[in-house]
Amino acid sequence: MESIYFAGANVAKRAERSLPQLMTRVSPVLLVVFMTFFFVVTSWLSLTRHDLFNSTGFDLAIQEQIVWNTLNGRFFASSVEVNNSFADHFRPMLLALVPVYAVFQTPKTLLIIQSLVLASAAIPIYLLAKLKLEYDYLALAMGSVYLLYPALGYVARFDFHVEIFVIPAFITAFYMMERGRWNAASLFLIVPLLCKENMGLMVLAFGVYGMLRWKKYKWGLAWIFVGLAYTWFTIFWLIPTVRGETVDTLSRYAWLGDSTLDKLQTIIFEPALWFNHLFTQSNLTYALQLFLPVGFLSLFGFRELLLAVPALAINLLAEHFCQSTIYCHYSAPIIPIIFISAICGLAWLKETLVGEKSGVLFIGPVVLVVISYWIWHPFQEVSILPSAFEPVGNAEVVKQALQAVPADGSLSLVTTNDYAPHLAQREGLYIVGIPTQRVAPTDPDIVFLNLYDQQYIVCDQIRDYVIQLDRDAYGTTFRTGGLIVLQRNAGSPETFIDFVDNWNNCAG
Repeated sequence: MESIYFAGANVAKRAERSLPQLMTRVSPVLLVVFMTFFFVVTSWLSLTRHDLFNSTGFDLAIQEQIVWNTLNGRFFASSVEVNNSFADHFRPMLLALVPVYAVFQTPKTLLIIQSLVLASAAIPIYLLAKLKLEYDYLALAMGSVYLLYPALGYVARFDFHVEIFVIPAFITAFYMMERGRWNAASLFLIVPLLCKENMGLMVLAFGVYGMLRWKKYKWGLAWIFVGLAYTWFTIFWLIPTVRGETVDTLSRYAWLGDSTLDKLQTIIFEPALWFNHLFTQSNLTYALQLFLPVGFLSLFGFRELLLAVPALAINLLAEHFCQSTIYCHYSAPIIPIIFISAICGLAWLKETLVGEKSGVLFIGPVVLVVISYWIWHPFQEVSILPSAFEPVGNAEVVKQALQAVPADGSLSLVTTNDYAPHLAQREGLYIVGIPTQRVAPTDPDIVFLNLYDQQYIVCDQIRDYVIQLDRDAYGTTFRTGGLIVLQRNAGSPETFIDFVDNWNNCAG
């Protein structure tokens, strides 16, 4: 009996020793499996949404047109909002997509790349978690929580935005800082600067962190200077110079003051004003949506969470329906900091409270991530976003009408927001209805309208636009089942004149 007892004890000890070794081998494989699942599911979601004509001109068509124009020798040319993308946003990272897009010239290429980039960020999260938490199963758990993060799912769902590259970039930069590889960290901090003009303040925050946390004063000061110089160059010189006026996104903060100086004075000398603005019900809901899915672990990594202050301030202070919500793309620079601080917060709890029995700390967060995912999962319909799965009633006719549109990219085209992503490969693309920041021209080469789809335009707006067209210059090239395609100097002029003179209130 005694020998049996000792034999059993030895088996238990060997099993205890082999479990960490097993997790070391299995965890990376499981992570890749989970990443693949995320990639497949989110690609399917965004592609299905696009195929059902629920993707939008703002911003899938805008960003595809930039890539397509650049591929065809018109560097960052655009038309939906401005004549050149640099008059709207500073996002040279789109250049990196041109070679792949050259092979697969479809908006679906951008959507698939987006899912792949978002999935890839699980790798630096896993590496950082393993470095800070030591255990492979905790690293795998953090990577899994990231892939289930509701805000990430909505970033993947909502068209394509080049800002998605900042998520793996910021996490990898922080990981390199933790490893003491400062040149590599600098390399990855360059990536966000290529994605959007507001990233200058984020890299500035990384510079401050490097100084205060690691005493890397030269490195930190360099990035503080880069962040400030980049912000001034892009927001206050480049974009206004190309645009011919101030950056339009600054109007979202008009309540703080008229000029940039007025806004800064309000922030400094009237804290009660912006403090009250921060603590609204919508902003508090937004905070809950960000922190609940990681079990509020980010709050225990408060020092690292401060890296998100610039992005949080930009979103929470803006008067824009989409910014202080997880349902759009504006949370992209916040997501990596949420996970960096969550990992650091868990590391602090592990070291301070429970030592090696750290696994119990993750039971609560795992429960919360499951609950929050079912509350805010990206497959549900939300009023702030176009539907993902509800097809337009005459979808088959829309597909036929798209085939009737000439593929010549030099022909300008006017359409509505939900069909622009399917017609973006042209020099002149314009959107009539809402949302729009540029009045659609009344002399385009082609007009593509779905009379039965009034998600972004009402019937009277369609009529108001159509009656402006030259009756002697346009003909109908397609008119079936609510779809009408008009073309300059082509088609049937009689059918177009009949359409205008016998207006039937979008009945077909």
